[in-house]
Amino acid sequence: MNKTQLYTLSSALLASTALASTANAGTIGRFANSGDVFTTVPVTISTSVFSTTASTANGVTIGGVSASEANFGMRYTNNFSGTTRWTTEFTITGARFITAGLTTTNVTILLASNGNTSTISASMTGATSCATVTSLVDLFVVNDCAVTGGNTLTTSVAYGVKFTGVTFNNASGLATAGGTVTLTGRVYNPTNTSQIFEASSTGTVISAINPYALVVTAGATATASATTTPIAFSNLSQPNDGSLSLRLVTLQITGQTALGQSLNATNSTVATTTAGTTSISVASSVLSSTAVQNVRLDAQAGGSTNSTLANFSGGTVTFTLTNTIWAAGNSANIVVSFTNSQAIPAAAAGTLTASIQADQQAYTATGQTAAINQGGFRAEINTFNASTNGPFGSYLRIHNNGQVAGTVTVTVRNDATGETLGSSYTTSSIAPNSTVQFSALQIETGANIPTASRSGSYTVSVTGPIVGYAQHILFDGNSVADLSGFRNSGSTDGRP
Repeated sequence: MNKTQLYTLSSALLASTALASTANAGTIGRFANSGDVFTTVPVTISTSVFSTTASTANGVTIGGVSASEANFGMRYTNNFSGTTRWTTEFTITGARFITAGLTTTNVTILLASNGNTSTISASMTGATSCATVTSLVDLFVVNDCAVTGGNTLTTSVAYGVKFTGVTFNNASGLATAGGTVTLTGRVYNPTNTSQIFEASSTGTVISAINPYALVVTAGATATASATTTPIAFSNLSQPNDGSLSLRLVTLQITGQTALGQSLNATNSTVATTTAGTTSISVASSVLSSTAVQNVRLDAQAGGSTNSTLANFSGGTVTFTLTNTIWAAGNSANIVVSFTNSQAIPAAAAGTLTASIQADQQAYTATGQTAAINQGGFRAEINTFNASTNGPFGSYLRIHNNGQVAGTVTVTVRNDATGETLGSSYTTSSIAPNSTVQFSALQIETGANIPTASRSGSYTVSVTGPIVGYAQHILFDGNSVADLSGFRNSGSTDGRP
């Protein structure tokens, strides 16, 4: 069954004591019912109004009720007096006029009467008269019009010819988002059709949009804490529900303002889709970790669904919901929970890919998931002798007493000035329960410290995603001294 709604179509008038023979640019747009304020913003109509098959879409009638969103037309720049006659015509693309609905009763003329803005309508009677209206499926013509009764048309906000009750069909292109219905207009001398008074560029009067949009929002970046005992990194800084779990990503469906299935005369947000199939896939390196216990989908439309390890051990998990009815504003969270018995690894942001099949359409979206950082210890050692500062040489000893291997970054600053010397030096991976030691020369070389700067003493900062501690050792070839007390307080939870 065709659903009918009326869009009013508008074509503006020319008024001038001496009409130009060279065309000025007219503008396609809409006249609001309240004050006939002109705008070029097109009406948006939901793609769900139309089937994906052209034959069904071609049977949908758009129009039928006068509304502020529906007063399509063209506004002109010329003025003219009652001695000038003109013809206005429109061509249409993206749809066809329904000719049975186009008569003289559809025409409203907006003009300035005796210097005051007013509307003269009533089937082209009163202060304005036109000879005929010609209605074809792709052309609408108002023939041989003139201002009578001593009135003069002058440029104003409400300046034009407005058509009401015009209906369109054969708009199958509106079944796809981005499809449009456009008008092109011109005004010319009816006794000399080559004399163009106004010629507009093509303007869009209707634009099709999807009734829904999918929005992907990554969860907050979490830090796996290094302080948990006995398992390092088995605690998170951003648990989403008070336990050892993390919201990786949220998918939300939002309604977009458009004329909906009922073809209401005013814009409204489509409320609910029909039942369809939803597929949500998440890929993240964290899903490959044995620290993951399960992945859960919490969906307002589909309830809570758990996925077990076997379904995501490859790093990807997919949830499929069938016969699910989504409403605008509904959302779904993807939550990962950890075992508390395995170290939670660092993970870069992953990817969500979603598709909702409903209303004979597919709505898709992609976006990023939350990332996971590993916290670790920070230590700072001062009075660390440069390699040229003898007789005691300084050595940096780093011990990893956690259960996760990791690299450590060493930064060197001049003790006296605080100036950073060279670049940071990143060690090789330090295995759990192992110790590495670096001489001042090894650190200077690894940090690319210029030879001229290798003097005096340093402040050495040590950071890394491991549980451990750092020592400052002095050795002169015979005696060993532990100067670890000569350092700033370090921590093992990622805080300075």
